Amino acid sequence: MTRVLALIPGDVGRQLLFFPTLETLQRHYSSVEIDVIVEPRAKQAYRLCRTVDHVLTFQFENRNGAADWGNLIGQMRDRRYDAGITISREWTAGLLCWLVGIPQRVGYEKLAIPAWVRFSRKRFPTIGRTIAKRSGTFLTAAVSPNARPYDAQRYHDLVLGLGIDTPCPDITIQIPAEDQQWAKAEQERLGIAGKPYIVLHGGTGAENSDDEPSQFYPIRSWESVIEGYLERQPDTPLVIVQSAENKDWVASLVAVCPQLLIATPQHVGQLAALIDAGHLMICADRAPLHLGVAVKTRLVALFGALEPTRHLPPADYFAGLKSLTSKVADIPPIQVLEKVWDVS
Repeated sequence: MTRVLALIPGDVGRQLLFFPTLETLQRHYSSVEIDVIVEPRAKQAYRLCRTVDHVLTFQFENRNGAADWGNLIGQMRDRRYDAGITISREWTAGLLCWLVGIPQRVGYEKLAIPAWVRFSRKRFPTIGRTIAKRSGTFLTAAVSPNARPYDAQRYHDLVLGLGIDTPCPDITIQIPAEDQQWAKAEQERLGIAGKPYIVLHGGTGAENSDDEPSQFYPIRSWESVIEGYLERQPDTPLVIVQSAENKDWVASLVAVCPQLLIATPQHVGQLAALIDAGHLMICADRAPLHLGVAVKTRLVALFGALEPTRHLPPADYFAGLKSLTSKVADIPPIQVLEKVWDVS
């Protein structure tokens, strides 16, 4: 039995982008157990993943105390892993794997050196240089992080450090049966069962992406997109996704577009099922974007500063729109509609 540990800081979207790497690990080893360490906000992603045996949580971004680190190290040591792999650019991830004695430790080269190490180089040159030099040796294999435009492929390159050289598979998820049943019941409740509907996801308003903050597309711009779409397809149901974070925003949008139907999935599994049953999705948020990619629903995604190729694989039914000003709000509605007609 081979035991592999993956340390994956970041949001739900980051986890979904790592799913192809987890799938390759499962395919490569004849008998394998895969554990992941993720932030609490991202744990729900593994409701959709059947390749992982255990999900541990750790608040990577917090100022953790000695007890927090000690507890994490204890959990890692108890499992006796054969290999550790991480997407983190911080050298502390490799240090953790080294401390618990994981023999194969894979990450990216050119790791970021924390500010306290840079400071120690000035105040205590000998100690600082030793720490900085040693940080690169905590990994047994380091992979270049810049070889691929698409993040899922870039993460997948890490398996090269384990001697695995296979193409990156597509993102795939397994939606639980109860979540699929919820989506069917929701369609019946909304009166759209059996109809090709459009999913709209305007964002959460929270910084739930590690690459760029989530940004709301403005109400007036959404109104123009909705009116423009209904001029050509007047009988198509439009479903807006509501969450606790965007409830007020959704209410404001429905006030100017009363024809919208509101769906309120309680977690990522229900959201995935809702997107899977839809004909098309227009979104300005990372996690729904990757869910749409996973279930291969046609989609148009709105980006601020991030390049669309980072989060969208090449496919005729996926389209990304990047703002010229790095603000999602500045994307003209007519451009959104043009992309919608292209992928529909």
